[in-house]
Amino acid sequence: MNTVHPRPTVPASFFVKMMLPFALPILLTLVLVLTVGDRWPRDIAPGSGLKLAGLLASALTAIAVWRHIVRGLTDPLAHKFAAALCPVTGLMGWPVWTVGLLPSANGAALESERSVRMVLDRTETTTRSKSRELNYWAWLKPGAEDAPLQSGRYFIPQATHDDWSSRRPAAVEVTYAEGALGAVVITGYR
Repeated sequence: MNTVHPRPTVPASFFVKMMLPFALPILLTLVLVLTVGDRWPRDIAPGSGLKLAGLLASALTAIAVWRHIVRGLTDPLAHKFAAALCPVTGLMGWPVWTVGLLPSANGAALESERSVRMVLDRTETTTRSKSRELNYWAWLKPGAEDAPLQSGRYFIPQATHDDWSSRRPAAVEVTYAEGALGAVVITGYR
């Protein structure tokens, strides 16, 4: 025998609330940009990212939103639908946490700065997306096997790029500090 289930009734805000795991990190990032701006350093060293922290923030946000949404609902079908959609919108927010809010939060409190010598492989420029402005990069390798920083492409200021491109130094000095969330922040170049 086929039973027809009545259509679940949910509040009008049900679907809007389901987008919160994606919208919340965007709103928090905008608030941070408007209040703090670029006063906190956020240039994360290669290999020292915040991907896992971003995934954890996304998961916790999705769980909190799901619990908030289903708190007043009695229909198990609405619970299941919210349980299926909140993780999806949470995963949509993962890159926003990882490259938006968390690098700034990481740079809010830095430990003492240290310096390390790195080998300059090459410099390069890339064009910013939908713009004619340039990003300036240096490919650096550790100067010693036990160096605390990894090989990779480091974002550098234009003046540093111009200086290194003209002088072609074999080694450069990179100043760094560990941030509040454990990721290494590049604070300067010499």
